[in-house]
Amino acid sequence: VIYMTIIKFDLEKLKQNANNFNYYILGRSYDLAENGAKQDYNRALFYYREGLKNGYPLCIYSVGISYELGLEGVLPIDKQKAKILLTDAYPKILELISNPNINEIEKVYAKFITGAYYYYGLGKIDKDYQKAFQIIKECAEQGHIAAIYDLGANFYYNGIGTNKDNDLADFYLNLASENGLPRAISLIKTRKNSLHN
Repeated sequence: VIYMTIIKFDLEKLKQNANNFNYYILGRSYDLAENGAKQDYNRALFYYREGLKNGYPLCIYSVGISYELGLEGVLPIDKQKAKILLTDAYPKILELISNPNINEIEKVYAKFITGAYYYYGLGKIDKDYQKAFQIIKECAEQGHIAAIYDLGANFYYNGIGTNKDNDLADFYLNLASENGLPRAISLIKTRKNSLHN
């Protein structure tokens, strides 16, 4: 049995204590409907840009990935801008992870982003699904809810970077769902419906 404490944030408290990491978590929460936030790309981008102004690596990445994938109705896809920002962010994210003064939760979130670099092949990083899986799994074990979701929705379910394992896929997806992650709840519904059709 795997026991883990899920990292959770109180968005109202984060707004009262504005710092770079909080900007990133606020942006991410509105971007991906996490921590009880309703999806709102305008608010997500606002917070990402606040951190970007300060040169904060996780927010540089977030604006970069927003250009890479697009934010519907708010930010069009712009691969060139994406590449510049994503290339710039990566070494700074590694510095953050190795900084002894950064707390563990911030490090887990920074590490998770490096998993995305290997998963998508961002900036100057080549795609490496096995490396992405290793990083995401480590972050999941430390309570990163999106990492937990990714293991269940993607890695174990599709056998990406690891062996396909439906039991583990269900375990992680259910864990994310029980902790209120909307995309996990909706994916479980979708998968159940497709089984019955």
